[in-house]
Amino acid sequence: MAETPLQSLDSMGRAELLNKVQSHAFAMRDLALYLDTHPTDAEALERFTEHGCAYKKYADAFAERFGALTMTQIGTEDGWPAWSNTPWPWEKEAN
Repeated sequence: MAETPLQSLDSMGRAELLNKVQSHAFAMRDLALYLDTHPTDAEALERFTEHGCAYKKYADAFAERFGALTMTQIGTEDGWPAWSNTPWPWEKEAN
């Protein structure tokens, strides 16, 4: 799986980062379904782990630049007010 180097994350736009997050999340869900019925498939497990690492990398980069995607990404400094005052996705797209 060829991935974008870490240093180029800063040059990625919001839509591109979100696309990466969503594509890795989809791959993880798909592989999880497969692994439910094929738990000893080492290659599938390795791919699941690779997608998990990539998901975390892109999700963290997205959250740092554009705000949390999930409640688990809420920083302790900002807390709940930052999460609840974040614009809805369609409000961000309008800007």
